[in-house]
Amino acid sequence: MEKKEQSEQELWAKVSSGEGDEKAQALMALGHKAFHKGDHKEALAMSETAREVYESMGATASSAALGHVYQSIGWSLKALKRYEEAAGAAHKAAELYKEIGDKDLFYALNEEGDYWYSAKNWQKSYEVHSAALAEINPDLNEETLAVTYGHCAFALGRLDRWAEALEHFLQSRALFKKLKNPWQVAFADEEISLCYSKLGNGVEALVYAQRAMDFAVVTQHQYRLIWSNARMGLAKKLLGEYEEALEHIATAKDMMLGTGEPYWSSIVRMDKIAAGIQRERGLVEEADEILRRLKVIEETLDGDDEVD
Repeated sequence: MEKKEQSEQELWAKVSSGEGDEKAQALMALGHKAFHKGDHKEALAMSETAREVYESMGATASSAALGHVYQSIGWSLKALKRYEEAAGAAHKAAELYKEIGDKDLFYALNEEGDYWYSAKNWQKSYEVHSAALAEINPDLNEETLAVTYGHCAFALGRLDRWAEALEHFLQSRALFKKLKNPWQVAFADEEISLCYSKLGNGVEALVYAQRAMDFAVVTQHQYRLIWSNARMGLAKKLLGEYEEALEHIATAKDMMLGTGEPYWSSIVRMDKIAAGIQRERGLVEEADEILRRLKVIEETLDGDDEVD
């Protein structure tokens, strides 16, 4: 503990007596310490002060260093849930990296895309993640590309562009399969199943839902069991296998409630799917009663929504 305090004292001494890059780097180091302590406002203040130091240096300031400062500003703003501002900071970092051909451009673009997604600006999120994919960087590994394809797909799903989302999830899945990552392949299978369900293709939806379910049963991982059951329910609904569909949806909902920290909007969605199944079976009163009960939760959520 004493060593850590001494280190901070040394950094503050550099802030007080140092100039230029030395002062900015000390501010950044203090900001990182504050961030890891959970003091995101202090971290933001340190990063913003470091930015001012670099900007006062004019042409002598390193564009790469200033880009890193903007990325740090973005991290703190995200932690403070100021997502649009975080996206703006990441965008400035990306611009600086692009000017100098820095390999961190890809990562800054991905961060910007993530921030736009958190801000619920799905179109901007997709555009920025697509721009990241368009960057040619021989240093990028296939896992990073696979994740970015997935991010594009999630944004496209939010835009109801399910055919395009499907293409991106298939790309992501292929890369994860090449990397021999069964966990991520199973996750992609869940999302591919959802895409096919949204496109009205129950047969393919069932194929990928079953793949996801097989993985979930083998691993007995609660989260995978939840969503593979949800995807199976949607596929079975499309195929008119209503009893099985209801069983899978009920299982998914019960497991969500059993987590201790349930995703309320997803639980609402499970019941809405169940209501839709009952309506298709001609059980209109049962469907209406399910929807009536849900209103007490929906009113509290007030528009909060998650991907299916």
